[in-house]
Amino acid sequence: MTTLSGVLPPIGLEIPCSSYAVDVPLQINVLGLIPLDFKGGIKFRVEETVPGGQGGVKMRIIGEEYSADSPVLGKVTLSQAYVDTTPLSLLEVTSTMPPVLRHTLFHDFTLTIEKPPAGDGPAVLSNPRTMTTLCDRLTVFPPQGSIYQLQQPVDFAPLDNPGQVVAQLLPFPMTRSHNP
Repeated sequence: MTTLSGVLPPIGLEIPCSSYAVDVPLQINVLGLIPLDFKGGIKFRVEETVPGGQGGVKMRIIGEEYSADSPVLGKVTLSQAYVDTTPLSLLEVTSTMPPVLRHTLFHDFTLTIEKPPAGDGPAVLSNPRTMTTLCDRLTVFPPQGSIYQLQQPVDFAPLDNPGQVVAQLLPFPMTRSHNP
């Protein structure tokens, strides 16, 4: 399943992974901090090699969704958005002896809240800026129980008003494993 001395996956390979994160802090402007337990998955497709350095590949996220149930908000879902405009994610070799990889993921999401504070049906929000998650100490790929970290808080705003931030996802760790 890998190339470059058995470290990097080949071009064209599709890689499904399951993911979970507990006590994810979602800040809702009118409610405060709501902890959520997300579970779901992501699927990558290896698109091209990264020139230079010690080697790497660029990957497109071709499917991604996570959901959590909240007594306050109902079902909360993060779903992939903007498939064609989100930057390609990177899997880079940072050391060859022993092999160490850095996996930088770029995400654009819609955040759907089943029972928003306004109470007028589901609310659909988006992140105006692409978010980044990182795992910089991978020793194997695909990941197996690897921890990915959100790199900065992520703002969410109504689709029709990207300047009006009404929610923010605060940094959290997510555990990811290959799910063949």
